[in-house]
Amino acid sequence: MGDEPYTAVLPWVVFAVIDRAQGDPLWAGVGALVTALTLLVTSKRGTGRRNVLMLGAVVWFAGIAVAGFLNRTNTGFLAHDGRAISAAGFAVIAFGSLLFHPASEFYTRPHVRTARWDDRAFHRVNILITLIWAATFTGIALSHFVGVSMNTPEAFTVFNWVAPIAFASIAAHRSRICWEDFNDADEYEPDPIGDLALDWEPPLHSTSD
Repeated sequence: MGDEPYTAVLPWVVFAVIDRAQGDPLWAGVGALVTALTLLVTSKRGTGRRNVLMLGAVVWFAGIAVAGFLNRTNTGFLAHDGRAISAAGFAVIAFGSLLFHPASEFYTRPHVRTARWDDRAFHRVNILITLIWAATFTGIALSHFVGVSMNTPEAFTVFNWVAPIAFASIAAHRSRICWEDFNDADEYEPDPIGDLALDWEPPLHSTSD
């Protein structure tokens, strides 16, 4: 479960749902932390990459939970801008992963042949996908900040829900296009059934007149 691409944003979704406007960042942080730990535990091994996104989420949301516990107030900065801080965490982790290995590689490696793991094209598409999502969560963080700053029911709905969902949908669509372009450029598409048939096909001998 933890290595499926759609799970990458689950801790942030959990935080957003629990942490209502000027809500309780402590329990939102705990919920997101538990989600991230669960995804880490249920992640498969053997891809050669750590799930840096979930590892970063554990550290980020643990910090939010501790800060929320030490500052039990509904009027502080953390309670006021908890969602923006949460979304900014994703962007920080994603951008930071580009210094080493793009965060998306953990999720994409199981879906390609191991021979392609070191290809420049594979590395390039993962940089692009990671950048798309890092930029998306930067926009989501700003959207949350604007929504809370305007402090109206309409702004809350548009900037805390409608805009983030729209940003995420666009990012998912763009990521899928990038991934499909990468796969279309692959000259060899393995066919296990066909390969097996070739292995069992008897050699052809030429006959001379």
